[in-house]
Amino acid sequence: PALASLKPIYDAGDLALVHATGVPHQIRSHFSAQNLIERGVVEKTGPNTGWLGRHLASSPAASSSAFRAISISGNVPVALSGAVDPLAIDNLNDFGFDQDILDSGYADVLADLFQSPVPFFGPAGAALTAMSELQQADIASILPANGAVYPDSAFGNKMRQAGQLIKSELPVEVVCVDSDGWDHHESLPTYIDISLTELANTLAAFNTDMGAGMARITVLVYTEFGRRVAENGSLGTDHGTASLAYLMGGGVNGGQVISDWPGLDIGLNEDLQITTDLRSVISELLNKRLGGTDVASVFPGFNGSLDVNAFI
Repeated sequence: PALASLKPIYDAGDLALVHATGVPHQIRSHFSAQNLIERGVVEKTGPNTGWLGRHLASSPAASSSAFRAISISGNVPVALSGAVDPLAIDNLNDFGFDQDILDSGYADVLADLFQSPVPFFGPAGAALTAMSELQQADIASILPANGAVYPDSAFGNKMRQAGQLIKSELPVEVVCVDSDGWDHHESLPTYIDISLTELANTLAAFNTDMGAGMARITVLVYTEFGRRVAENGSLGTDHGTASLAYLMGGGVNGGQVISDWPGLDIGLNEDLQITTDLRSVISELLNKRLGGTDVASVFPGFNGSLDVNAFI
């Protein structure tokens, strides 16, 4: 019932679910597992850059805008590492200089300084360019459209800002957003309902907000690992293996659950087993939605399927 707001999108063929998916890394630490899945590897060896960063580095940019790749957060995620000067902005509406700094001319001095070819100045120069582009786009004036109402939550606010960026017509290619609060080791029946409702209502609001623009947007939702099948002693579940991914928007072969269902045999570490490698899903996304990136450069050494029928 918590996902009810996504049902119309699913029925319209614009939402697909990929079940029993993940990257087979066998790690149960949040931080280590997130590092591996964002790098697109199964062990600590391998490239230290992120899979999205490698895609962006090997693909021609549509423009010279500072907004090619952005994380709506205070930090650049590992997934974007390797891209050229990706941005991390926690609040688009607060990103810029105070008026007294602008009046002093100090911002112009910094802009001249950071145009230097010295690599150290690259990120700072990109940040100043981003400030200028945001000011010209008048982001604060861009409101949710089509009656969309985002949840009053951290995730809802981030996705609302992602919508502002896209509707501003800044040449954004990639936006990364995190959703926290899914570590339900206790009282899962209560907390999972809250988490799922927020996720579903936020995605539904974004879909409504974008309207016809969703045809050129693809949303991918995934996590570093799933939960164990068996309940623990605190009415919760502990760190597991496979989980669920969501695909929404343009080009999605929706209205289906994609899965080679492994069953719920808890004899294997009490985990749901991975039967669809998430890298297969992403590889198909890269080929069909992001211009046909060389998958071998994005996921070196990956020999799995490159098409799971997730995209048209």
